[in-house]
Amino acid sequence: MSARLNRGMNAVKILRQIFGNTALMAFLLSVAMFAVLRVIKPNAATLSSLSTVLANTSMLIFACAGQMIIITSGGGGIDLSAGAIMSTAAVITVETMNGDPSMLVPSFLLCLAAGALFGLLNGVGAAYIKIPALIMTLCVSNILGRFQLVISQGAPRGTVAGVLTRSLTAKYGVTPLLPDLIPGIAIWAAVFYAVVVLFLKYTKYGYRLSLIGTNFEAARLSGVRAKRTQMLAYVIGGMLAGLGGYVGAGYFRQMQPATFDGYTMQSIAAVVIGGTLLSGGRANYAGTVFGALLLTVLSQFLIAFNTSVALRYIIMGAMLIALLVAYHRKPAIRQ
Repeated sequence: MSARLNRGMNAVKILRQIFGNTALMAFLLSVAMFAVLRVIKPNAATLSSLSTVLANTSMLIFACAGQMIIITSGGGGIDLSAGAIMSTAAVITVETMNGDPSMLVPSFLLCLAAGALFGLLNGVGAAYIKIPALIMTLCVSNILGRFQLVISQGAPRGTVAGVLTRSLTAKYGVTPLLPDLIPGIAIWAAVFYAVVVLFLKYTKYGYRLSLIGTNFEAARLSGVRAKRTQMLAYVIGGMLAGLGGYVGAGYFRQMQPATFDGYTMQSIAAVVIGGTLLSGGRANYAGTVFGALLLTVLSQFLIAFNTSVALRYIIMGAMLIALLVAYHRKPAIRQ
């Protein structure tokens, strides 16, 4: 009797650990949803569609990293201009590169510089002038929407170098039974993931970022330049969004203004679903990756059933609210 009770208690403990692990839960939900789709709509859950899911998830991962860093900085930090920065960087990429391989590096550096500049505007406004981040980043987003039209004269006319597109769209097999499964952009995203994780875990800035997000005033009193650290979060977020725009332009090759604007809300949702606290102080990039995967699979699931765009947004919104409530019942610890 005692042994059976212990087994039952252990099972409950394991279930609690599973449900308490946001990254694992997002991954399991993604797998379950894809499995259900495979049973109900086999044609919509093929290896080809799985490759598409990986590609779309990878694209979203680039948008999520900067958003996660900004949210981790605390103080109500959030970036409503992330998608607009990506779109602007993509427009800059096609306009400056225009199919010329020799412009790969200059275009890349220009996108990083542009993203850093837009992030600096956000950071100065939010950290030093004390404009609420929602207001500041929304204003920058609106400015960038018009700026894209100015630099492209309404419609970007250029394209990216073929070598960049091929590196992102090429597909690689895992085994002979799974040929052409891994898109090149997923490899880019994996390298990008490793760099971000190492940056957050093993640099002084990553440590300071966590400190100011947990308790801004305590971090400041302990000698951390809290305002500068917070401002740099927006600069880094802008740079990473600029990189995302560069990669997005390479993947799709031709751009239109506002192409990636929708990634703003998706990136916020993926970051929060993944376990990063909206109150700041705790980043969870593994969870963010699986949050992005969950959003992508959910979108694929709804598209497979030919739901209207309006109904798709309603269903996704309702599910996101439920997931956010489930994942964020625990308050941040601030002492």
